[in-house]
Amino acid sequence: MEQYGNFTKVDYYYMKRALSLAKKGIGYVNPNPPVGAVIVKEGKIIGSGYHRAYGQHHAERVAIINAKNNGADLRGATMYVTLEPCDHYGKTPPCTDAIIEAGISKVVVATRDPNPASGDGTTKLRNAGIDVQIGLMEEEAKNIMRFFIKSVTNRIPYVTIKYAATLDGKIADLEGNSKWITNTMRKIVHKLRHEHMAILVGANTILKDNPYLNTRLSENIKYLNPIKIILDREGRILKLEDPTNLNIFKTTDNHCFGKVILFTSHKDDSRVKSLEEKVMVIHSEEITPKFILKTLHNLRINSLLVEGGSEIFSQFLGFADEIYAFYALKVLGKGLDVFSCINNSLEDSGKQFKDFEISKLTVSQDKKEFMVVIKRCSLEL
Repeated sequence: MEQYGNFTKVDYYYMKRALSLAKKGIGYVNPNPPVGAVIVKEGKIIGSGYHRAYGQHHAERVAIINAKNNGADLRGATMYVTLEPCDHYGKTPPCTDAIIEAGISKVVVATRDPNPASGDGTTKLRNAGIDVQIGLMEEEAKNIMRFFIKSVTNRIPYVTIKYAATLDGKIADLEGNSKWITNTMRKIVHKLRHEHMAILVGANTILKDNPYLNTRLSENIKYLNPIKIILDREGRILKLEDPTNLNIFKTTDNHCFGKVILFTSHKDDSRVKSLEEKVMVIHSEEITPKFILKTLHNLRINSLLVEGGSEIFSQFLGFADEIYAFYALKVLGKGLDVFSCINNSLEDSGKQFKDFEISKLTVSQDKKEFMVVIKRCSLEL
C-alpha cells in the first residue's frame, strides 16, 4: 500500500472524511472544539459522527453509537478522529472509556488536545493496549479548531477583524454613514457571525446604525446569533432613556448569557440595576483591548468578531488573528479611514503584519466587490 510518511493513502482518505464531519460543528459547539470521527473495519466505514452542539456527545461517542445502531461489531476496528479523545468527566463522560469498551484496536488522531483539563487520552488508550498514531493532517485539524486552540493556549479569544471599505479605504463618509458599502458578499459576513461566539462594536456604531448584529442566513437551518459586546467607555448607551429599545436586544441566544455585554468606564449603579436582565455591564476605569479579551476568556468566550468602527479596528489590530477585508469598487475621497486612529511611519507600518499573509482572495459574481482574507501564518497559536 502506498505510504505517505507514517500514514497510507487510505489513512488520509478516512481522516479527510473525519475533517469534513468536524466542519459541520463549527459555530454550534463553542467553546468546545469542532471534532469529527470515522470508524473503519475491513475497509468499510461502519460508523461516523461529529460533535453537534455544546453539551452533547463528543464525536467519538456519536460515531460509536452510529456504528452500534448499524449493527456493526466494533472489535478490532480503527477510529480516525480529528482531536485526541478526552479522558475526563465534563458535561459528558470520557471518550476514552467508550473507545476501550467498544473494543476498538487502533485510533488515528490528527492532533493532540492542548487543553490540560481534557486529560491524557493517548496514554489511557495505549495502556489499554490500543495502538494510537498521532499527526495525520494535523495542520488541517488545527485550522478547523483554531478558536479552541487559541483560547486554551493563550487564554484570550481568537480575534477576527471584519470591515467593509471603498476602494480608497473609507468605511464611512464624513457624516459617518456606512451602511451597505458592500452588498453582494453579505452571506460571508453572516457566516462569520454564526461561527464566532461573540461580536464587538463601539457605541457609535450602535447609536448611528442601530444594527441587529444577528445571523441572517437560511430560514430552514438554525444558526446561532453571536453574543453582542459593546465598547461604551463614556456610557452613552447607558444614558439613553431605554437602551433595550435598540435592535441588538431583540436577537439573543442563550448559549452563553442571553445578554448583551457592555464595557464602560461610566458608573451609574441605578441605571445598571434597571438593565441587568438584558445587559451584563462590566465596569473598569481603564478599558483596554487586553482587558476586554481576558474578561471574555474568563466568561468562556473563545472567539470574537470585531466589526467596527475605526477606533475599534485600530485598537484591536495588534490582537488580530485574521482579517476579512471587503472592498467595493467605489471611491469616497474624503471620509473615515479603516485604521485612522493608528499613527505609524511608513517604516513601521508593515511591522504589524510581519506574521501575516494573504490567504484568500474572492471576487463577487458581478465583479464589483472583492474580499481579501489576511491570516497569521503559524497555526502554533
